[in-house]
Amino acid sequence: MKCKLTGIEGKEVDAHIIPKSFHSIDPDERLPSRILSNIEGQHPKKTPKGIYDRSIVTEEGERIFSDWDNYAAKLLLKKETIFEPIRHNGEILAYQVAEYDYIKLKLFFLSVLWKASVSSLYFFRKVNLGSHEPRIRKALLSGNPFDTDWYPAIIAKWADDKRAGMMDPFKEKFDGVKYYRMYIGSYIVYYKVDQRLAGKTFRPFQLAKDSPLFIFSRELNESKELPILQKIVKMHAK
Repeated sequence: MKCKLTGIEGKEVDAHIIPKSFHSIDPDERLPSRILSNIEGQHPKKTPKGIYDRSIVTEEGERIFSDWDNYAAKLLLKKETIFEPIRHNGEILAYQVAEYDYIKLKLFFLSVLWKASVSSLYFFRKVNLGSHEPRIRKALLSGNPFDTDWYPAIIAKWADDKRAGMMDPFKEKFDGVKYYRMYIGSYIVYYKVDQRLAGKTFRPFQLAKDSPLFIFSRELNESKELPILQKIVKMHAK
């Protein structure tokens, strides 16, 4: 097959759009990950092997993702002890990670978005990057995620960390700017896919080079403490 990432012919592989490590897969399938959908008539489906697509990349293309996937899993799933809670009135509003690899983490999130866009799976049907796709593909091939405002991501986390379902991604707008919302395990990622700068609601919370990583403990747009969070991020930013 022809790799959608490299454009080179090679052996097809089961490419996981969202890495298996983020599916909370139980090896004994006592509590397998589930696919959830907001489509009427669609019921939760067990996904013991995760969500994968054989039509995306070859073995060579898949190897490009591996370092970013491994880094993201290590940081977000295995090193939560370095997450510093940000509290207000005793309640955890967000977490701060003082130091992290901006390049690897942003390339990880961009790779997930790109794979979702080029996937033939119905689950990702609402993700269509259009003219943005070749730009992001070029960034993945060059290993350059550019600066903070270039297709930024904002990360949130379910407060109880026990959301076993994987809901399908969809498009929405904040401050008139287009975003895709994707659920990656217990994380919620908001991707800005728009030429315009993010508005005042989200821009302070983007993954930023030379600044701490902020992970919110709920869906940010539903948080009543949004003004407090904006103030906290501004205080902590380098």
